[in-house]
Amino acid sequence: MANQVQAPKVTVIDPIIPEKARLRVAAYARVSSDSADQLNSYLAQVDYYTRHIGENPDWELADIYADEGISGLDARKRDEFNRMLSDCRAGKIDRILVKSVSRFARNTRDTLRFIRELLRLGVTIQFEKENIDTGKLSTEQVAAIYAAFAQMESTNHSSTMRTSVRMRIEQGIFTPSSMPYGYRLNGLEPEIVPEEAEVVRRIFSSALRGQGHTDITRELNELGIERGHNRERWHYSTVRYILFNRFYTGDSVWQKTYATNTLPIQQVKNRGQKPQYHVEDDHPAIISREDFQRVQELIANQRKQFYRGSAPSDSAYLGHISCGHCGCICCKKVTRGITYWVCNRRNDSKTLCPIPQVPEAAITAALLRLHNKLALHGQEVLQPLLEQLRELRERELRSNSKISDIDKEIANISGQNLVLIRLKSKGCIDPALALSQADEMNRKLRDLRRLRRKVMAAADGDDQIQSTEAMMDYLETAQWQTEVTPELFENLVERITVVSVEEVKFRLLNGLELTERLV
Repeated sequence: MANQVQAPKVTVIDPIIPEKARLRVAAYARVSSDSADQLNSYLAQVDYYTRHIGENPDWELADIYADEGISGLDARKRDEFNRMLSDCRAGKIDRILVKSVSRFARNTRDTLRFIRELLRLGVTIQFEKENIDTGKLSTEQVAAIYAAFAQMESTNHSSTMRTSVRMRIEQGIFTPSSMPYGYRLNGLEPEIVPEEAEVVRRIFSSALRGQGHTDITRELNELGIERGHNRERWHYSTVRYILFNRFYTGDSVWQKTYATNTLPIQQVKNRGQKPQYHVEDDHPAIISREDFQRVQELIANQRKQFYRGSAPSDSAYLGHISCGHCGCICCKKVTRGITYWVCNRRNDSKTLCPIPQVPEAAITAALLRLHNKLALHGQEVLQPLLEQLRELRERELRSNSKISDIDKEIANISGQNLVLIRLKSKGCIDPALALSQADEMNRKLRDLRRLRRKVMAAADGDDQIQSTEAMMDYLETAQWQTEVTPELFENLVERITVVSVEEVKFRLLNGLELTERLV
C-alpha cells in the first residue's frame, strides 16, 4: 500500500499593523508678572495643556514649557522658551501649542524669526486664540499681522505700566519688584535680611577703616561669604555698587533709569531726561546717613590721591599701553608741557618703529568714548557674547562624567515633576501631598544645579565667562564718565594698543577687542 502523503501544516501569521506614530506635542505658557493671580494663571495653563494633549490619542506629550514672572519683550530672558527651542533643534518636538501670538513673542521680528526657524526644523505652531496654524500655507502672513497687533499691545501696555509706576512714585507708595542685597520683599514692604545686612555693615566698616574696593572684594571671597542672587563670587563692581547705594540709609532714589518708548524696550541711564524722586525714611535702614556720607568723602579723597585733572596718574596707564607694530610697552614722554605715549623702541630711535608718539589726551578721549558707549549699550554687546561662551563651555563639559551624571539626575527629577503635574491635574493625588513632593523635588533641583555650578567652576576655562559677568556687573551701575578713574582700568580695560596715530585698540578684561579713532 502506497504511503499516503501527509497534508502540509499551514500556520496563519497575522499581519503586523505598525503602530501609528504619535505627534510629539509640546505647549508653551507664559505669564507676565509675579502676582498671585498671574501665578494661578500659570498653574492653570500647565494643567490645561497637560489634559488637552493627553486627551488626543494621536498626540504624545513632549513637555510643558512655562516661564513665570518674566517679561516677554526680550526672548533671551525666557529660560523655558530657550529650552523649548533647544529641544526643537534636537528633534524632540513636532508641534507646539501656544495660547496666543502675544504669549509667544512681543514683536514682529522675533515672532517671524522663530516661526521660520521652527518651520525649517519641521515644527509647527498652533496659536489657539487667533486660530493660526503655521503648518498651513500662507499662515506666516497672518501671523505677521497678529504679531504686529501684539507688538502694539505690548508697547501700549508698557506705556500704561510706566505711567502707573510714575504715579505711585509721586504718591510715595511705589514698591520695586526686586530688592538690593541685604533686603527682601515681605508682601509689598522691604524688610532687612539679617545675615546679608551684617555683610553690608562689614563692607561699610571696612571702607571707613580705609580699605579699598579691591581689598574688600578679596576679603569677602577669601572668607567664602555668599553673595546671594545665585551668584557665588563677589566682584569689585558689586562692592562699589553697595558703597554708593543710598538705599541702605533708608532713603530711596527712584527713576535712576527709565524705559525707552520704542521696541525693543531698553532700560537706559537717566542723565536728566526724566525727573528723579528722592524719598526719605522709605524703609528700614542698615547704614546711618552719617556713615554713608563719610564713606563717600573717603572714596572721593582716595580718588584724588590717584589722579589729577582729566587724566589718570602714571599708575593707571603705566604698563597698559603697548605698540601695535612691534609689541613693545609704551613709555610716557612730556614735550613742551604736553604728555605723550610712545613706543620704547621708537623713543630710542625713530628708525626702529614707524608709529609716532600719541597725545595722552587723545587716548583719554577715546577711552572715555568707549566707556560711555559700553555704559549705554554694553549689555546688548556682552549678553550675546556671554551666551555664546556659556554654550561653548557647555559643549566642552559634556564629556565631563560628573556633570553628565548631574544632568541625568536633573532630567530624571524634572521628569518626575512632570508626572506629578499630570497626576495632580487628573485628581489622582492629594493636592497637599503634590505640593509637598513638588517642593522636595524643587529643593533637590536647586541643590543639583548648585553642585553643577561648583563642578563647572572647578574645571578650567571659565575665566572668560567670569570676566564677562564681572564687566556686566560693573556696566550695570556705571555712570557717564567725563574723566578717567582707576576703577575703569580695574573693571573694564586690560590693555591699550596704539595701532597708528589715528587709531587705538582696547582689549577688555574678557579678551574682547574694540577699536576707537583718535581725534
